[in-house]
Amino acid sequence: WDSRTLTHKERPRVFCRLKFALGFTDVVLCTKDCILRLDHAYSVSCMNDLNGRAAATSDSVMPTLDSGLPRAEACTVCIKKSDASTKIGIELGMSSDDRWVIISAIQQPSLASQFPELKPGAKLLEIDAGSGVHVRPSHAQACEIIKTSAGDMHLTVAPLVDRYGFIVDFEEFQERQASRQQVRQENDELRKWEKRVGSVRAWRRYSAKKPEKLRARIRQGVPDAVRGFVWKAIAAARAPSHFRQDGLYTGLGLREEAISDRAQIDKDVPRTMTGHVFFRAKHTRGQESLSRLLRAYAAYNPRLGYTQGMASYAAVLLLYMSEEDAFWVFATVMEHCDLRGLFQEGFPLLYHYYDCWEALLRKHAPKLASHIHKQLGDFLSLDNFDYAQMQKEGNQERFVIPAMYVTPWFQAMLVGGDKPAPSVVAPRLMDNILLDGNISVIFSLCIALMKGDEKELRKQHGDKLAEALKTIPQKIVDVDESLARAYELGIKEKHIFAPASTIDPEGVENI
Repeated sequence: WDSRTLTHKERPRVFCRLKFALGFTDVVLCTKDCILRLDHAYSVSCMNDLNGRAAATSDSVMPTLDSGLPRAEACTVCIKKSDASTKIGIELGMSSDDRWVIISAIQQPSLASQFPELKPGAKLLEIDAGSGVHVRPSHAQACEIIKTSAGDMHLTVAPLVDRYGFIVDFEEFQERQASRQQVRQENDELRKWEKRVGSVRAWRRYSAKKPEKLRARIRQGVPDAVRGFVWKAIAAARAPSHFRQDGLYTGLGLREEAISDRAQIDKDVPRTMTGHVFFRAKHTRGQESLSRLLRAYAAYNPRLGYTQGMASYAAVLLLYMSEEDAFWVFATVMEHCDLRGLFQEGFPLLYHYYDCWEALLRKHAPKLASHIHKQLGDFLSLDNFDYAQMQKEGNQERFVIPAMYVTPWFQAMLVGGDKPAPSVVAPRLMDNILLDGNISVIFSLCIALMKGDEKELRKQHGDKLAEALKTIPQKIVDVDESLARAYELGIKEKHIFAPASTIDPEGVENI
């Protein structure tokens, strides 16, 4: 059902009836232009309108495979077997209803473990090997083909995805499913947000009348169905008037051939959010949108251009809004949320944040800070490492220790690098970054995580400690609980305030 045929007044009533008619096991969320199931909100985002995103097909009907599954959720990987005796490391089983061959386990390390799409719980839809194409093979047939084939073997699977569209295994899928009580609570909260964001006028009235209550609500997490609208509203309030120029984005796209950063953008985009169905493979709509957005921003701000890490901030925005809306919110984050200095030549703000990080870590976890300095200092042959003293002396060698583990946290919003945080973290961080106008939430969250894991960290030494610190973002199990502990630390803008000399006030081309 294409919800765009509804009038503005009809939508809330129809959506409300649908939510109760379908029951609490298959609840729908209402967005500006579409209906999405609660537990698959973003697995189909690349095929539907979502807060203004263009439809993938002219009739707004999702294309499907012969199996009946949405093509948006199907992934094809190519495994190269040198010969028939080569094992790829996949164990197969059957679904509980005996209708599907599924991946029951992936051996580590193996050829199959290299692909994030191949996780336990994924349905095997098709095998394309030397013997031909086999659609929905039986268990025995699939095992025989995989065992005896050689050369390139293409497996098409339908992986399990969480409500944000990130590929997960069966255990993670079970853990992240919402209970009946959680769904009821989310629907109740959504109804309240529908009143706040029902129109621009309603949003302005609520934000002016109850600003502190609104901040508290955003801290608790904005419902996915209205997150795109809320982000755009906050960004519009933070940017100066006439910051957004309608039609400019299209013009920037026409100039992308002249951008010197194109090679680096083309290299980084395929490595961004590879676990999300929207960005999972080369030349998908997600990767193409992200590439266009980054090239357009490099043309918009040629002095800054593009630097690795920007893609993580931009990719999160594309999950919730149209490409042009995401561009202007991204530009707001860069220009008016103090992120520009993280990516400027010489990285002035990044080095300033290293000093802020060390000061905050010494304040909130002094014993852990001393342990890190002692162990990593010895590991790097830095005798009697004293960060505070080296800072007074202006010794830049002090940066080497925080740079070992915190750089991707600041430059890639915790969701980039080799040890990214769980998928649910990214939108919650962006809620706070737009709300605060800075990344103080990243400082708070990471220090809270390190304090919670302090006993284990103090047992580690040398290179093992360095590796343990890099995995801190992956320690998040309950994002609400982790953020609650982060908020208790009270880290605010004043604790990471950067003097004007660390932020370039120029750089945006006057077009």
